[in-house]
Amino acid sequence: MFKLTKSQQYGIIVLLIVASLLTGYFIYEKSKPQKDDIVSIKSDENLINNSNTGKTSENEKAKEIKVYVTGFVKSPGVYTMREGDRIDDAIKMAGGALDGADLSNINLAEKVKDEQMIKVPKIGENDVSNDKSSGSNAANGKININTATKEELDTLPGIGEVTAQRIIDFREQHGNFQKIEDIMNVSRIGPKLFEQIKDKITVD
Repeated sequence: MFKLTKSQQYGIIVLLIVASLLTGYFIYEKSKPQKDDIVSIKSDENLINNSNTGKTSENEKAKEIKVYVTGFVKSPGVYTMREGDRIDDAIKMAGGALDGADLSNINLAEKVKDEQMIKVPKIGENDVSNDKSSGSNAANGKININTATKEELDTLPGIGEVTAQRIIDFREQHGNFQKIEDIMNVSRIGPKLFEQIKDKITVD
């Protein structure tokens, strides 16, 4: 039987070690990303970052604005919107138009503007307002709370701009006041304030 000398055995071991190292090196080189692959990955990352930056810029451009929705809607009030939103969006934010609202003369596709007032009338309201050009009664000097403007209501003692607007919103939602005492159904108008204005208002 052929026997290897110690030097031959050492030589074989060294060759095996070298072969293992070379094999590991080639496997490592093959699995390492190539330069073109790295460039491609970085390009993809840049595209993603630019895309996200573009979306952020678009959102920043659409700044917030305030609009006042009043009239024959479920929840009149001031709402925060964004530039580019439509009147239709504003009415929906206010809970939508009530049954009997007249939307025929409102351009629902129009873009809203900052500080804009959007008033939704009820059917026939325009005809009523045209018949009575003033909310004051010329015969007795009283304010007709069913037809008075915000400015006319503001002249009553104890009634400021906010309360005047509440009176208008109330009658647009619930219809005309049947008697002057009905004005106490409006928020913030109690018996004490009613005593101050009862001789200065009318529903006729």
